Amino acid sequence: MNDSQNGKNGNQEEAVKPKDMDPKDLPQVPAFQDEKTREYMASTKEVEPGYYLLESKLKGFTMLFPEDGKYDDNLSSLGKDEEIISFYSYDEKTNVSLNASVEYYLNQSFINNPNEMLEQVREENGYKGQFEKFQEKDKDIYFAYMKTVHDDTNQKNNETHSYIGYINKQNYVGIQFTFDFTCLKSSKPCSLDVDSAEKKAKKLVKSIVFLTGKEK
Repeated sequence: MNDSQNGKNGNQEEAVKPKDMDPKDLPQVPAFQDEKTREYMASTKEVEPGYYLLESKLKGFTMLFPEDGKYDDNLSSLGKDEEIISFYSYDEKTNVSLNASVEYYLNQSFINNPNEMLEQVREENGYKGQFEKFQEKDKDIYFAYMKTVHDDTNQKNNETHSYIGYINKQNYVGIQFTFDFTCLKSSKPCSLDVDSAEKKAKKLVKSIVFLTGKEK
């Protein structure tokens, strides 16, 4: 998603916001049928098949949001200069679940220090490797993959595939992110494809558009 797409889909005002609409008039998908989640939906228009537009409550950023995603109230928080949006989704066909956390920081000096931020990401995730760095318009993205094997479970599917990192924009604005993919139900076949998971994680990360400094 680029800025023109965001402007077309995200900044176009609707007469009534999704959170104020009757659920019967909203798309019949979890992102809108779940009361807490629809508070973050910027529009009922699909940005692309299977994805809508999420806008943070601080109006700091927008990003693609999967139609089967649900906001996780227990792992989210909202402050004056920071906002953590956690959500999860589950694909019945593949038996693959996604647990995600996107942490937005505003006016924080540490967010402009790549070395400090990457060490924080490493420490929080027990990761010792390097990060891939790529640029997307006005932001730098640091992205890494790690696999965790859970030896303390007897389940057949005992691996978590994680995509972690952070996004840096100038003016002391940035985001730290985690996307965890797992096979949810041990009693069902699971088709967790690591390449597909990475593609989805990168799609979500690259779709993030910072609104700071723009007219809202």
